[in-house]
Amino acid sequence: MGLATSIAVGQGRAAPYETLGETVEKAIFTNPEVRAQFQTFIASLETQNFTRGDLLPSVDLQAQFGREQRANIPGSPSQNWTRYGYTLQLTQLLYDGQATANSIRQQGFEKLSAYYELLATTDSLATEAVNAYLDVQRFREMVQYAEENYAIHEKTMTLIRERQESGVGRGVDYEQAAGRLALAQSNLMQENNNLNDVVQRYRRIVGQYPPDVLSPPPDVSDKIPKEPRNFRSSLVANPSILSKQALVIAAKASREAAKGQFAPVVELRASTGRDRPQEDPTAHDIQTSNVQVVMSYNLYRGGSDSARVRQTAAQWYAARDVRDYTCRNLQQELSTAWNNIQRLRQQRPYLAGHEAAMEKVRVAAEQQFEIGQRSLLDLLDTSNELFDSRRALANGVYDLLQAEYRWIALSHRLLPVLGLSQPHEQTVPENTELSLPESSLDNCMTPTPDTRNLAPVKVTYRDDMQPPRISPLNTGVADDSSTLN
Repeated sequence: MGLATSIAVGQGRAAPYETLGETVEKAIFTNPEVRAQFQTFIASLETQNFTRGDLLPSVDLQAQFGREQRANIPGSPSQNWTRYGYTLQLTQLLYDGQATANSIRQQGFEKLSAYYELLATTDSLATEAVNAYLDVQRFREMVQYAEENYAIHEKTMTLIRERQESGVGRGVDYEQAAGRLALAQSNLMQENNNLNDVVQRYRRIVGQYPPDVLSPPPDVSDKIPKEPRNFRSSLVANPSILSKQALVIAAKASREAAKGQFAPVVELRASTGRDRPQEDPTAHDIQTSNVQVVMSYNLYRGGSDSARVRQTAAQWYAARDVRDYTCRNLQQELSTAWNNIQRLRQQRPYLAGHEAAMEKVRVAAEQQFEIGQRSLLDLLDTSNELFDSRRALANGVYDLLQAEYRWIALSHRLLPVLGLSQPHEQTVPENTELSLPESSLDNCMTPTPDTRNLAPVKVTYRDDMQPPRISPLNTGVADDSSTLN
């Protein structure tokens, strides 16, 4: 029986049915972490819109009404009158050393960074959902194996007790069987606890408890490249590193904006209004209009502008370093996932062979017990070995699936592979200017890890006193995982 079939049989209960794609879709559309990151992106979008308004005209209306008094006027009596009027003024920025334009550019790339952080959060959460989905399947299967193992121990314990009560069995056999039954009970409790833990993790990520039946996950092994020279395509597509590159460009624009503080500010101002500046009836509703170009030029600000330039330069250098170590971290994660995939693919046929052999041993031991060649404790030994081999095979299969899905997620291809679209797809104009520098990629990118040492080996013993020779094994064992490439 194949593993996927055994999962379906072991979980074949009358309950809702859910696929991996449906689980991931629920997670990325409903999880508060993704929604919070989306609102962060919207906030950065409006921040840019706020600054962009500085390039447009500003129109201000001022109206006043009140009493005004003038006294101690040489040769004139005191005056007291009602003064009212209004002023309408238009102000248009003409030049500020590109400070505003660079601020808008800075916020545009900060917005782009927030968008890629949204994509990275979505990928991360989708990966968590995949792992939770697979772990629920894993530990449901582990519980099934532990229940079967406990049932065998309990049945054997009953037989040994009956033999002892009839005077045939030995007391030491009974005590040994009791100890093994206690261990089987402990194993069952541990597997149930593991299942409880992963169910709560599934609930946190997806927003609901897993259904009784989970569909076998899609085979994605054909989505993993066979023999890539390096992981360049995965690096340039990963949203985490693209987010950091956007921050590099934003920091550079911030530095240019800071330099703009050394330039004069030139504005066009046009205004019109009416006023009653005197008590004289002839000064009633005097209208004043003017158009002027106003230049403001700061001559000294205590060194603040120079300090601001140095600050933004340091922030630019820091952003580049963050991008570079993010690239290194990503290269390591891709390499680690790749190593795990290759190792688990090499191990899988041997784990399957071990499990199949232990199944045959158990059947043979039962037959030998029936003719008196094996004891009940021998049956417990074979049952324990079969239990361990099943657990090892299941862990190997699920670990391989998780490693493959993780590698795909690091390459920013998890949602398309599952047939899903981005929950918050956006078009960001600054994206057309975004690219990773070749120098940065060259500094962090390494060749694909050499995994030849993960291949199975054989030991050749020599006739003399020299140590045995270990060499790669050209095995004829069919590796079903190799066909998945």
